[in-house]
Amino acid sequence: MTWLAFLAVALVILLAGWQVAFYGDVLSEKTGLGRTFMGLFLVGITTSLPELFNVTSAALQGLPDIAVGNLLGASMVNFLLLTVLDAVHPRPLTARASQGHALSLGLVVLLLAVAGLGLLAERSLERVGWFALGLFPLYLFALWLSFRYARRFPHDEVLEEEAYAHIPLRTALGRYLLGAGVLVGAAVLLPDLAEALARETGLGQAWVGTFLVGLVTTLPEATVTLAAARLGAVDLALGNVLGSVMFNTFLLSYADVLAPGPLLIQVGGSHLLSVLVLLGMAGTVLTGLMYQSLRKLWVLAYDSWAIVALYLLAASLPLVR
Repeated sequence: MTWLAFLAVALVILLAGWQVAFYGDVLSEKTGLGRTFMGLFLVGITTSLPELFNVTSAALQGLPDIAVGNLLGASMVNFLLLTVLDAVHPRPLTARASQGHALSLGLVVLLLAVAGLGLLAERSLERVGWFALGLFPLYLFALWLSFRYARRFPHDEVLEEEAYAHIPLRTALGRYLLGAGVLVGAAVLLPDLAEALARETGLGQAWVGTFLVGLVTTLPEATVTLAAARLGAVDLALGNVLGSVMFNTFLLSYADVLAPGPLLIQVGGSHLLSVLVLLGMAGTVLTGLMYQSLRKLWVLAYDSWAIVALYLLAASLPLVR
């Protein structure tokens, strides 16, 4: 019964996430913000709404492993989604993407490194932790630096006819808020269901939070990635993935404020494996982006196979210990 409820919530998140992502794209056109900035931050944050509300619920309910596991697991699934874009095109993904994403990957590595240091050596500052607190200004710095980079090296964009001219701004905003509200309601249910699954299966809260809840809450990102694959919008999809990873890592700071005491001190050491795997994934994408190999091994490029291997390693090691 718990599995059925979990799958039902997953379906609701998938449908609501598609609506949020679609109308978020409409709003990007209506407000004139543009798809480049939208992909890296606004769409990335929008599709991470399930993680935001799920981690809020988990932190307030005293489930730190579910909260941290969800955020790290969702980031791993985000990187895994890049292999989908790689598989649907004869050329490797990193050979088609702009090398401007290297800055974003460097910022992802920086944020993850601070999170890893927090898991290893967090220090209490009354109710919050030093390293978790440091993620907040670091994320703001990442936003500022990316904005400055975009202004220094603007990309020539072909002016296109408005794709959503038939959708009024008020309609887009109303449907966006409706989808976001449904996401909130569904995501709030996830921590209790995940805790029940962890108890019934004996897999533990850290594993369930990382690989079950993390998978479900990245369904909106999956819808954006699949849509981008159909449109050939590689940079939008890659920007969405990296923006979501940045935002998820920043949410560790947010969850630390909500939790009763420093969050990273309360969780198990198994989450450090997830951080190391994420650093490996970011390094793999960065290497592929700079080298830009034109060869594939079957349907995936070599860097995509490495991402798949890292994800399977992270999922299997806690089970065989």
